[in-house]
Order: sequence, then structure tokens, then C-alpha cells
Amino acid sequence: MNKENVLFLHIPKTAGTTIQTGFIDIAEKNKKIIFTKAAVAGLNDHFSFDHFKHINLNQDFHILKGHFVFSESCKKFKLFTMVRDVLDLFISNLYYFYFEHLRTNVNLENINYIKKNIELQLNQSVDDCVIISNLLKNNFVNSNIITKTIAGIPFEKFYFVKEDYKIMQEDYLQAVENLKYFSYIGNTENVNKFLNIFLKSIPINTFEIRHKRIFKKDPKLINTIKNVLGEQIKEYNYFDNKILDCIKNRFT
Repeated sequence: MNKENVLFLHIPKTAGTTIQTGFIDIAEKNKKIIFTKAAVAGLNDHFSFDHFKHINLNQDFHILKGHFVFSESCKKFKLFTMVRDVLDLFISNLYYFYFEHLRTNVNLENINYIKKNIELQLNQSVDDCVIISNLLKNNFVNSNIITKTIAGIPFEKFYFVKEDYKIMQEDYLQAVENLKYFSYIGNTENVNKFLNIFLKSIPINTFEIRHKRIFKKDPKLINTIKNVLGEQIKEYNYFDNKILDCIKNRFT
């Protein structure tokens, strides 16, 4: 296999769709660079070659992308991912996947289970704070998805769950250990920096991206949620706060 091939692990709501437009642009302009996207329905699963059986990784230059978590196979690639501030990541996932459920009826089993236990009707108002707090108290949303991705712990993609899997200190330490296998981990606060560094790993000089905003949120509501629930959200994602500090120190 070409050791120069690239793998991008897409953590939900971390500008992955925007970055993907760049990967598509690269492949369209360079016939010897192949972009391939794969995933497991409803799950951020371990990365595996099984999901890419239809391509020959020994020929041409490949960029692979998908909603996967770290696995031993990742070590065979130039490995990248993107992360995001804990509060912004939580709020973005929460609202996106709630309204995605309303739009497509996805994740119906988990949503119905949650509705049997607490009120779940988000309407993008300050009243949502009580509902969000109850979601956290009952462990009905995924925690620490950054740490889980890097440590190699699969989690449900659609965010709302019957019971969140709580990671332990040893899981966090595994994530810290796995950081050494990443060529670079970017942050949504500076997408251009990620792109400039990523460009050094591929055999081209430039490419273009198109910014994708799939779901718009009210800035005033976001600030209210952060002010009212910020500490509760951070505590729920305790290990993500820690791993973000490690990422900042390692990749700044």
C-alpha cells in the first residue's frame, strides 16, 4: 500500500463536510488522486479496510474519509482529523441531530426511548435549557466524542442514545498515546491552517473548498446555553476538555 495515502477521521460537526469539498476538488482536478468516502450507517465505527475493498490502495494516491474512530489500520496512513470547542461541538450536534430526526425520522428507537423518560421537544428557545440539562442528567447524549474517536471507541453517530458509554481514565490515556500517529489535528477555529498543513501531505500545490453550513443557530441562544449550562456540558465532556489541551500543545 502507498504509505503516502491519507485518511481523514470525521468527527461529527467539525467542518468535515466543508473539508470534503476540498477533497472532491482535488480528485476532480487530479486524475491520479482518488477520493473515497465510506461509513457504517448510524455508527462511528473502527476504521477498517473492509469498507474500502473496491479500491486498490497500491495504485495512485488515495484520500479516504469517513465517520470512523481510530484503529490499528490507521497507522498505515497519513492520519488527520478535526476537533472543535467542547461547548460549540455539543450544541451543534444536539440541534443538528434533533432536527435531522424530525426531518428524516432517523434514530427513531433511541428518540422514542428518551421521550418515554423525559420531555424532548427542542424549539430553539431559552426553554430548551431545562430539556438539555435533563438529557445530560440522564446520559441520553454521547459524551467525549473527540476522545472516543482518538482512543478508538465506537459511538452512535446520531448523538441521542439510550445510555451514554462513559469512558475511563485508561481510555483517555489511550487517546493521548494515539496522538503520535496523527500527522495533524486541526481545529474549526482555524480551518485555513488545517488546509495549509494538509496541502503539504498531498502531491498538488492548491485546492479549493466551499464552506457548508448545514444548520444555522441563533447566536443569542447559543450564548444563553453556554452561560446557563456551560459547566454542566463541560463536566459531561470532561475528557474532551483534557484531550483538547493535549492536542493544542502537540499540534500548535
